[in-house]
Amino acid sequence: MSNKYYVVPSHAEIYNKFRPSPPQQLAKRLVNYLTEKVTPELLEQAVDIGCGGGQSTEILAPYFKKVLGFDASEAQIIAATRKNKFKNITYRVGNAEHINCADSSVQLVTTCHACQYFDLPKFYAEVERVLTPGGVLCLYGYALPQPMCGDKQLSHIVNKFYCDTLEDYVFPHSKVVYLDKYTSSQYNNIPFVAEPLVRDEFVHVVPSVSVSDLVGYASSMSGFQNFKKQVGAEKASQVLNNFQSEIMSATELEGDAADIHLDIQYTYFLLMGRKSPAAS
Repeated sequence: MSNKYYVVPSHAEIYNKFRPSPPQQLAKRLVNYLTEKVTPELLEQAVDIGCGGGQSTEILAPYFKKVLGFDASEAQIIAATRKNKFKNITYRVGNAEHINCADSSVQLVTTCHACQYFDLPKFYAEVERVLTPGGVLCLYGYALPQPMCGDKQLSHIVNKFYCDTLEDYVFPHSKVVYLDKYTSSQYNNIPFVAEPLVRDEFVHVVPSVSVSDLVGYASSMSGFQNFKKQVGAEKASQVLNNFQSEIMSATELEGDAADIHLDIQYTYFLLMGRKSPAAS
C-alpha cells in the first residue's frame, strides 16, 4: 500500500481525533446489499483495508463474527488496538496488495477513504482471492466537510482552504476522493465484478462540532501536513489561525473557538461490487 502519510505517530493521533466515524446507516446499507445473495447467518468475516485508527472498522462489528482491520501504518494499528472495545475485532499491520486471509474466507471487504493509495490491480486480485462467492467489495469515502452555523453555510471557507491555500501541496490522490469522489474508470471497472457496480451517495450530519475540532480536521489533511513539512510549523500555524478566524467571523458569534459549535455535513459515496455467486 502506498499510503505513507499517516505513518508518523503525531499525524495518526490527529487523524484519529478529528476524522468522522462512518455512520451506522452506511454499515446497514453494505450489509443489506451483501445479504441479497449471502445468507445473514453466514456472515463470518469482514475485512477493512486501510483501517487507520479503526473508525471504519468498528461499524462492522455488530454484523460479523470476526472483523479484521489492516493498515500499513504501525502507528495507526497501535492507536486502533489501544481503543478497541470489540472482542470480535482484531487489528494488524498489513497492506492492500497482500491481504493476510485465506482464500474464499471473507464475505465483505471495505476500504474507507483509502483505496486511492492502493496498487489497484494487485488489490482487486487479492480481494477476488479472499472473497467468498457472492461476497462484496465496497470502496467508499466522503467529500470535504460542509460546516453550517444555523442557516449559514460555511463550506466555501473549507473549499477555499483546500483548493486555494493548500493548492500546491495537495497530493493528487487526495483530490481523487475529495473532489472526484471515485468517479474515474479505475474505481468503476473491477475485473471480478460481473454485474454493474452499485453507487450510492447520502448526506450525514454530525451535530455540535466545535470550531476548534473543525480546525483540527483541517490540520489532519495530508495536504496541510505536506504544507507544514515544506514551509515550516510557524507558517502552517498561521494558516490554521487564519482559517479559524474566517470560520469564527462567518458565524457572527462571540466566544472561544472551543465553545462555538457547528453542524457538519458529510457527503458519503460508496461503490459496491459483488463476486459472482457461481464463482468456484
